[in-house]
Amino acid sequence: NSEATSLPSSMVYTSLSTDSHNYTMQEFALRYFRKPLALLDLTVGGAKAKDMAILVQYSKVRGQTPIQESLIRLSDDTSRQAVAGFETLMQFMGDQSKPRGKDEMDLLYELLKLCREEDLRDEMYCQVIKQVTGHPKLEYCARGWNLLSLFTGFFPPSTTLMPYVTKFLQDSGPSQELARRSQQHLQRTVKYGGRQQLPRPGEMRAFLKGQAVRLLVIHLPGGVDYKTNVQTFTVAAEILEEMCGQMGITDPQEVQEFALFLDKEGELVRPLWPHEYLNSVIVNLNMSLHNRRLIWETPLHFDHPVYIGTLYGQVLQDYLQGKLMGHAQADGQLAHLAALQHLGRASKSPPSEQDLLGYIPKTLQWQVNMDSIKNLMDQKLRQLQGQSSQDAQISFIEATRQLPLFGYTVYVVLRVSKLVLPGPALLGLNRQHLVLMDPISQKMCSSIALKDLQRLHLLSPLEPSGLPGLELNYGSADSPQTMWLELPQAQELYHTVLFLLDGSASSIQPQGPSLS
Repeated sequence: NSEATSLPSSMVYTSLSTDSHNYTMQEFALRYFRKPLALLDLTVGGAKAKDMAILVQYSKVRGQTPIQESLIRLSDDTSRQAVAGFETLMQFMGDQSKPRGKDEMDLLYELLKLCREEDLRDEMYCQVIKQVTGHPKLEYCARGWNLLSLFTGFFPPSTTLMPYVTKFLQDSGPSQELARRSQQHLQRTVKYGGRQQLPRPGEMRAFLKGQAVRLLVIHLPGGVDYKTNVQTFTVAAEILEEMCGQMGITDPQEVQEFALFLDKEGELVRPLWPHEYLNSVIVNLNMSLHNRRLIWETPLHFDHPVYIGTLYGQVLQDYLQGKLMGHAQADGQLAHLAALQHLGRASKSPPSEQDLLGYIPKTLQWQVNMDSIKNLMDQKLRQLQGQSSQDAQISFIEATRQLPLFGYTVYVVLRVSKLVLPGPALLGLNRQHLVLMDPISQKMCSSIALKDLQRLHLLSPLEPSGLPGLELNYGSADSPQTMWLELPQAQELYHTVLFLLDGSASSIQPQGPSLS
């Protein structure tokens, strides 16, 4: 917070009640600006509202230094920065000519960087509010409002200034679209913390031109795409709420069980935190987003077609990739699930041999008796005749819930330090446990409670063509345990574990790269 939060009590004037506040900017100026009475050349008792308003109104240009000192009492060095910032503000708004070699974007970034400094933040807020209040030129005033709307989306003012800024925006809102937008940005900043990283010039140019909205395509399981619009300060939580609303999900707890995953060049990297600003994450064309259910604790409800289709697409994808651990010897189960898939496609023709092969998990296709499964599937299709596509999809989800790794996010692990297996192991992850399963024997090899994890550490590949790894330190202080895993999605697993642990195991010590 700026020094506005710690000014001496002598700055609080007797003309203002200490028990009640109007939270006008005039009141803030009288309480916290440096020597406001000297500026007004009035006594406290004689100050009129009209005269006090001068403190927070547009200042005309007088020479090259419109103010000699910062508005708020600051240290000498910081005050000099504030004076330079005021001049930059007037150049950006158009009240002064731009310096040679600097354009509008250069000035904008200078102002944003000043506002990023906590001891200057309240000062910069006050300067912009002062210059847009009563400005005689609408074009210049609009530039100032654009800047204020950026300030409110990036950096919150101090707790002292916050109610005054809020009041100012509320009073300006009915006649100012930019004021209403600034108010929305400030509310989002209070809720999510503000967008800390400064944007790229292309995004800022679009913002200043009023072209801040862009189309975002989010990939859903099953090959379905969801299209939505995002703005400069849209966060992941808002998109998730929007998408869940399209699925008929109204329970906030269930909304939190879905996550947006960042995709870089076709590889999932990590889940996005709800408070992350999407324009700070998706910075080039090689990045996209995927949505999937990460937690399965809320009871399922099949009361909305989009909900059913989305869950079915995710469960089907995991099943066909062999991540739910179907059994090669369970012909009846495989045939039943194959029949439900065929009905789920609403296909009126009987399944071909190629269709049947596509209904079997890839990991089992070479192990099963296809003739036996075909005969059993034909029987199932006759029994289920007349069932709708949607009912078949619901039945498929319900049937797969009996498989060992349903409800887990599953990874294929090629090597595990503590296990000797004939082939890859399956790692299942939910909010309580990390389990390792042998897909051949269908037995659990290891289970670690996430609350027992002490440290995660990403391991670089030992060879240029090798795979990355993840080291887990877990257990008690009396009996510490270490395990390392080697898998292609080590980074995704690392970040997903941290995501699931948020709020439930704050003592864990992550060690690894910070990925955008």
